[in-house]
Amino acid sequence: MMHEKPAGLSVSTFSRRAKLLWCGMAKKSDDTSNSKNGFNDVIGIALLALALLLLVAQLSFDRNDLPFVRVPPNKEIHNWIGTIGAYLAWFTFVPLGIAAYLLPWIFAAFGVAYLLNFLGYLRERLRWCVLWTALLFVALTGLLHLAGRIDIINDWRTSIYAPFAGGWLGYLSYGRVDRYDYGFVLLGRLGAIIVYAALGLIAALFLTNFQLGNWIRALMHKEKSAPETEVKSAEEIGFEKRARIGKTAARSRTGS
Repeated sequence: MMHEKPAGLSVSTFSRRAKLLWCGMAKKSDDTSNSKNGFNDVIGIALLALALLLLVAQLSFDRNDLPFVRVPPNKEIHNWIGTIGAYLAWFTFVPLGIAAYLLPWIFAAFGVAYLLNFLGYLRERLRWCVLWTALLFVALTGLLHLAGRIDIINDWRTSIYAPFAGGWLGYLSYGRVDRYDYGFVLLGRLGAIIVYAALGLIAALFLTNFQLGNWIRALMHKEKSAPETEVKSAEEIGFEKRARIGKTAARSRTGS
């Protein structure tokens, strides 16, 4: 006759197995998390290094380092990152124009988000942030393209050897060509400026996570409440003065 195993033994065995399984899953989850964090650190360091290289290359850019600008080019390369730095900077100036100077700071912001989790929303909403970054560059390059007739902007464009103040992106988004017009030019110059500025502001608010509406409402509420506070303070001061006079008079009558 076969005897059945006690129920307590099967429950104990199941409990131990479940505990071991849970520990294994937790360990695997921790290993995956650590591996992901390590990969984020690598991405962050790479983006910060790229941002620094690009920033130095842009700030030390000399158009005469390029052989197709000056023949012969500078004997000693003026760019602090060398010949590669001169080409790297110029390759950003051609499509983005003067707005390319913002590119290193964008890389640095994403690098910090990956490495230190500061501005972590840039990493968590990466696709949307990349989209809004592209929209920000569309707006900035468009505004710079419209401002290209200003002497200081035009001189700056010439110094970086860019085709337009807003680069090719600004030229193409505005859309004024010889044969026909398309793009933002159809809104007129003033309309294009308004739309470019609005798009740039929206993109900047999303990327910085700044609550503009809340800030304006708080500022307006503060301005409205300031006069009431001043009146209330004056009334309180008058009440306190009357109270002190009353106390003084009472003490005088008691003393007499």
